[in-house]
Amino acid sequence: MPLYDFLAPAYDPAFERIYSPFRQRAFEKLSVSLGASVLDLACGSGQNFPLLARRIGSQGHLIGLDISRGMLRYARQRSLLDGPRVSLMQGDAAYLTPSILEAETGASSVDAVVSTYGLTSMRDPEAAFRASWNVLKPGGGYLILDIHASPRTLHARAVEWVTRSNFGESAWRPLRDAATDFRMDYLDPSAHLFGGRVFVAWGTKPRAAAPSPCPS
Repeated sequence: MPLYDFLAPAYDPAFERIYSPFRQRAFEKLSVSLGASVLDLACGSGQNFPLLARRIGSQGHLIGLDISRGMLRYARQRSLLDGPRVSLMQGDAAYLTPSILEAETGASSVDAVVSTYGLTSMRDPEAAFRASWNVLKPGGGYLILDIHASPRTLHARAVEWVTRSNFGESAWRPLRDAATDFRMDYLDPSAHLFGGRVFVAWGTKPRAAAPSPCPS
């Protein structure tokens, strides 16, 4: 994605300080064990990597997927001393399949999926959710951290225009429809951050794994 290739050098200096407290609070909702495999969907520059590494340990497998080669260059430079195995994939999340995941990383499924500030920036967020849900193991956890704006203020629309995002998108809805124990919270104080509110949504894939939901 040329926009995020262009933004990559400035992304961490501009956003990491703002987003970091919300990431830390959101990952408190993530149930994942040492040695687990985690897919970081739209991983960007790898800002989630240190937080995830502490949860899965040196025996874990951290997989970062992003459409932007520029962002992945910065993710590749993020040091995780004594951390998990890291695999980086470049591509559109909507086209992820178990076979592609296995070809790129050696694993056809993962124990958990996280998406932070990613789904609202995607061309087809529902397709990206379905694809990532299909590589999640039954009983695995899925967590979304993102921004929602309702109503969409002028501030929100300006940020959307710059970042090619859609904060009016109910990015949690596919997870709500698919998970066994869906929950969602707004993370206050976050009112009007970039014109919207930061939310975290999480849930578990049923152990009797049903097909991913079709778009409504």
